[in-house]
Amino acid sequence: MTHTDTLTPYTPRLQQGLRATDAAVSPVALRQMATGETEETARAELADFEHLIPTPTPEQARGEARIFHALITAYGRHRPTLTGGPFGIRSLTPRPDELVVRIAPAQLERWIDALGHRPGGTGVAGLRWAGLREGIALTLPGMRMLLVGISETDWRAALGRRSADQSSLMPHWIPQFRREPEYAAAQDAELAGLADHLCATLRRIRLLDTLTRISGHVHLFTTRHHGGLHLIEACEATPTVLPLWTSRSVPLALWPAGPIPAPGPADPRTAVLDLLTEIEPDRAPSGTVDHPAARALCHIAGLSADPVLVQAAEHALDVATRVLADPAHASVYAAGGWAGSCRTYPEGTVHGSDPCLPPGAEAVTDLPEEALQRLGRHFSSQPSDTSRTDLASAGQEELAHLLDWALAIATRPANRLNWTRDRTDGTLQHTQPLPDRDGILTLTATNTGVYRVSLDALGLSDLADEDDTVEWEREAAPSQSAAVLLAEHAAIEAAVCLPFQREHRKQRLLLPAAVPTEPTIRSVIAGADYVLGFFTFASLLGRLHERVGSAQGAADGHWRTDTPPDGPATLTALISDWCALPSPHYGEAANTATVDSPAYLRHLAAHRAALDPFVTRYLAAADSLADARTFEERHLAGFAALRTTDLSALARTEVRPTGERLLRLVRSMPQDPAQLTAWYEHHLDQA
Repeated sequence: MTHTDTLTPYTPRLQQGLRATDAAVSPVALRQMATGETEETARAELADFEHLIPTPTPEQARGEARIFHALITAYGRHRPTLTGGPFGIRSLTPRPDELVVRIAPAQLERWIDALGHRPGGTGVAGLRWAGLREGIALTLPGMRMLLVGISETDWRAALGRRSADQSSLMPHWIPQFRREPEYAAAQDAELAGLADHLCATLRRIRLLDTLTRISGHVHLFTTRHHGGLHLIEACEATPTVLPLWTSRSVPLALWPAGPIPAPGPADPRTAVLDLLTEIEPDRAPSGTVDHPAARALCHIAGLSADPVLVQAAEHALDVATRVLADPAHASVYAAGGWAGSCRTYPEGTVHGSDPCLPPGAEAVTDLPEEALQRLGRHFSSQPSDTSRTDLASAGQEELAHLLDWALAIATRPANRLNWTRDRTDGTLQHTQPLPDRDGILTLTATNTGVYRVSLDALGLSDLADEDDTVEWEREAAPSQSAAVLLAEHAAIEAAVCLPFQREHRKQRLLLPAAVPTEPTIRSVIAGADYVLGFFTFASLLGRLHERVGSAQGAADGHWRTDTPPDGPATLTALISDWCALPSPHYGEAANTATVDSPAYLRHLAAHRAALDPFVTRYLAAADSLADARTFEERHLAGFAALRTTDLSALARTEVRPTGERLLRLVRSMPQDPAQLTAWYEHHLDQA
């Protein structure tokens, strides 16, 4: 099997089935996608190294992991547009024994705060620095990171402003403190098992860029689950443990190589038989039948034991054996195993991810056309009317499907959950208390292959109408054994999902975020998962005019308990309900406040949502009229507020870029509500 991490052009895996996108991406462009380097830099680096992203030495990887973990802890959830890039990183250049990093100059002090270690605190124990002609070198034993373009004068000045001389971030000639080796060893131990994954993510940091286009935020954090430490990515306000290269379906050339787990590569045949014997002992093949592991794999993958399928399963197990022993594909073991990719079946059902072709897909599908067609006939409802090409394609997809499950089974974490079987219907269940709060994590896997992962007994008031339960995931798997694999993987994310979970009625966070005493429109936007922009708002105004006869003012209550019970009564409430924005409860201060008031801004900030400055100005004026008013009256008030406002000054309260196209739309708003729909459609035609 050809190693796919070398510098051959490789097509990104944004495919449907096995049909890849048409145009291959050059190695230079692929590397730039991950590192953010200029084309000139990427091309020069690729001339010196065999792999697209060089694999670091073990000491270099451990050091980079400690630095990255300190940055993750210090930065938390942040907007890269405000920090010059994820964690302030504009671009980086990975080498086997060095990482060159270009950070935004404004982030220098923030990096110092993150890296400086004080006993009992965060930071990186034992980190030293040296001023070089190229920049500042940060060193740990066996590790070097170069902050290029930073002068020693600027570095020393920043150290002085941050009182870093009171931490362990000292010049390279300073000897170790008495307990510094102990602190450093403790940090290494804390990241044991995750260091390679952290380092690989840092070296591909710009893969985060496309994940920030919805909420605008970078959000990584680490969490412990069932004895293992995991890196969680929640940039889109939905936590997932899938590695960046898997969740984005990037080419194998960008995947990190790494060490095979200490016990050695798993034997997929043994793993398949062990799983089926544990979960579905009645379906496990006897030792006297031919191809027992292949038959077991067919059952787990939801297929019959037809001889053609058993033969295909044997082939998939052979390829899986080679993949699992190849350091170029060590990532299949990461993040709870390859079951994470299998959770993306059917396509797009889990967190909007596309299935990622398994490593080895090219080898497992490299069979004669006749063999592929023979396999494909089993999955065609009318094989006589199906073209040979389609039959071969169906055969290819089923081979990849079998390989997926073989890899998922073989990479099931060794630290297993305890499942209890219901003697009545055979359903399996696992329960465990949630870490750090009241509640129970419950996993079920039925004998029909449906799995459910939920959090119960949470004691949250907004869940009173939902049986006090948050269901993180409920999907169908091809067998009960497969359901167990997928449920165990989904549980990693479910254990940390509560801070991201919203109740369905009013889209309020179940665990509201901490809010500054005096939030501003700008700070609320900076912290929001979703911002209602004026373009979207403008598209709604015409429909509101057609459907809303009259509305109350903010002082009368956005949500009322009269008719209908707890129903939206103001323009703000109607739009919030329509656009799935969080709404206040009756009796809260925000329920009788205009959207630009501190009370309403605190409400929005607590539930990580925002209105852009132009929407805020319009709705604040429209809702300021007391008592029931027609839509025409409220629109006139909102229109007048925007018409008399310095729009350029208002745009400066926005965190995100404000283009001239938006300002033209705001300036051209008609005073006559009957013209709102035509106004917006005309703007679309002119765009």
